[in-house]
Amino acid sequence: MVDVAGTRVAIFVDSYPRLSESFVRNEAVTLARLGHPVRVEARRHGDNSSSSLPVGWRADDSRARRRADCLWLVSRHPWRSVRDLAARRRWRREEKPATLRELAPMAKRVSRFDAAHLHAHFAAGAALDAQRIAVLLGLTHSLTAHAYDIFRAPANLREKLERATFATTGCEYNRVYLRELAPRARIELVVMGVDGVRFRRSRPHARGRTAIAIGRLVEKKGFEHLVRAAALLDDVDVWIIGDGELRAELEQLARELLVEDRVEFLGARNDVRDLLEQADVLAMPFVIARSGDRDSMPVVIKEALAMELPVVAGDAAGVREAVHAPWGTLVPPADSVAFASALRAMLDQSPERRAELGRAGRAWVLEHASLEHETAHLSGLITGSRARGRVSAVLAPRQAPASP
Repeated sequence: MVDVAGTRVAIFVDSYPRLSESFVRNEAVTLARLGHPVRVEARRHGDNSSSSLPVGWRADDSRARRRADCLWLVSRHPWRSVRDLAARRRWRREEKPATLRELAPMAKRVSRFDAAHLHAHFAAGAALDAQRIAVLLGLTHSLTAHAYDIFRAPANLREKLERATFATTGCEYNRVYLRELAPRARIELVVMGVDGVRFRRSRPHARGRTAIAIGRLVEKKGFEHLVRAAALLDDVDVWIIGDGELRAELEQLARELLVEDRVEFLGARNDVRDLLEQADVLAMPFVIARSGDRDSMPVVIKEALAMELPVVAGDAAGVREAVHAPWGTLVPPADSVAFASALRAMLDQSPERRAELGRAGRAWVLEHASLEHETAHLSGLITGSRARGRVSAVLAPRQAPASP
C-alpha cells in the first residue's frame, strides 16, 4: 500500500498560471489538500500572477544555470542522456523538443523536490518534457489530454499516450477517440471537476432575460452564432466574457446586426462566478472549427450548472455528456436560428421553473463532476502507478499494431 502523503507530484504545463486554465490550478491545489506535496513546472509564465504552490519556470533559467544543470544531469545519468539525444530525432518530426540543456534545470528541481510522479496537462510540449524527465530520473509519469492537443495540433500523441504510465481525459467522447488512436495505452476518465463550495449561489436566481457566454474568442466557441441569434431576440441581453483573436470581428458583426447595445463584450474577467450568479442562462454555441479544433466537455458548463443555471449549447464533441434534459438544451452546431429558438424557449419558462432546472443541474455536477471526487480518483491512479512500480520508457518507438 502506497502512502498518499509520501507521493510527491510535479505538475508539468506549458504556461502557468492561466485564467483560462484555472482547472489546472484547482486540481493541483486539491491534490495538495489530499496530502500530496505538489510543485509546478511550466515552460513559461501565464497571464495570471497568483499561485499558492511552488513553481519553476523554464523561461527564467539562465544560460549559466542550464549549462551547470546539464553537466549535473549527464554526469548522473550518462546513458539515459545519450538515449534521450537519439530519441529527439524522432520527436522532431512532429514538434520541437527542448534541448537537454533546457530540460536540465527542470529535471534538477524535480529531483531536489524528490518527486515520485510527474503529471502533465495537455499532450503538448510540457507532456514531452515530463515524459523525458521521467525516463531520465527513473520516475512514473502521466498526462491529461484535453482538446486542441488531441484534435487540432496533436504532436507525437500516440507515443505520449503509450509511454505514459497512464493517461486521463475529461469525457467519454475523448476517451473513445484516444483508445482507438493508442490501443496499447491506459486511458482513464477523470472529469475536470468543479468546486461545489465555491460555485454555489449566495443570492436568489435572477428573474430577467440575460444570457451569458464565457470563453476565449476563437472559432470553436461559436460566438458568431450567438451574436446572430441575439439579432433574432429583441428582448434578450447577452454578456460575452473572454478575449481572443476574433474580438474585433465579433464586435463588428454586432454593429452590423444592430445589436451592439444588447451584446456586451466584457473581456477576460476574474469575477466569472459572480457574473454567472447574475445571469439567467448559459449560452455556448460550440462548433467544430475548420482546423478540427473543438471543446470536449468545457469546465464553464459545469461551473454554470453548479451555479444552478440552465444551459443552451451547441451539440459538438463531448458537450452532450453534461448538457441534457432537464437542465440543458442541445442545438445543432452553427445553426443561429435554432440557437435563438432554444434560448427563447428556455427564457420563456418562468423564473421558478428555470430555478428548478438549475437545481437539477447542480445535483448532477455534485455527483458526476466534483473537483474533490475527480481529483481523488487521479490521486488513486498516481499512487496505484507507484505501487506497481511502472517506469516510463522511450528507448525506441513501439511497433505499430497491424491495421485491421
